Amino acid sequence: MIQVVDIHKTFVVKDKKTRKKKTIDAVKGISFNVMPGEVYGLLGPNGAGKSTTLRMIAGLMEPQRGSITVFGNDTKTASEKVRGNMGFLSTDLGVYGRFSPRELLRIFGEFQGIDAAVAERRGLYLLDKLELTDFADVKMESFSSGQKQKVSIARALLHDPRAVLFDEPTTGLDVLTAKTVLDLLKLMKEEDRAVIVSTHVLPMVEQICDRVGIIFGGKLYGDAPPKEILVQYGASTLDEVFFKLAASGGVA
Repeated sequence: MIQVVDIHKTFVVKDKKTRKKKTIDAVKGISFNVMPGEVYGLLGPNGAGKSTTLRMIAGLMEPQRGSITVFGNDTKTASEKVRGNMGFLSTDLGVYGRFSPRELLRIFGEFQGIDAAVAERRGLYLLDKLELTDFADVKMESFSSGQKQKVSIARALLHDPRAVLFDEPTTGLDVLTAKTVLDLLKLMKEEDRAVIVSTHVLPMVEQICDRVGIIFGGKLYGDAPPKEILVQYGASTLDEVFFKLAASGGVA
């Protein structure tokens, strides 16, 4: 279970025009939880606080207030255990062109202390699920963006994590490749993992997400199944919900 309780995060930045320092409240009191076997959709416009929230859950940043636990382990006091239980796909994780997927996964398996035979078996299993078996020994310098994204997903899941964070997993992918990622999300749900997906692809949200939270202005709205959110906001699509939140300044 992923449990997020009243987390806050602020950043001090320089104004581009005045060069004076100013404080930005990126996350302002967000709370939600994700159960095993559940896919939670974390939505919101650019700059709303989604990626900051995911980085705090992954243990890459610490909340200034509030707490986050991943299967009972606090991200501040038990960060190693959290990382051992966490798979995190970030939008800025690349791959190394001079390696093949098999080589890259073997190296990352060593980094994570996974037995070589186990890492090999797990890596080939993931490449098969992502329809990359025929490219397991091909250097990645010639890969498309979709193929590289698939390898990044395999790398994030190599250590068989119980909790998974996907930040925009289908960005830049064609329809067929995006469907492969969608099928993998369904499989992770069946495998009883707790999954959080940050995405702008709203049809995917309606297909796969059990509950949805919308971050707007650093606060969380909705936190309910997609259909309930539509009823709550008197909308026919999630796009309309975004527009209503924008028009009201985040007031439900």
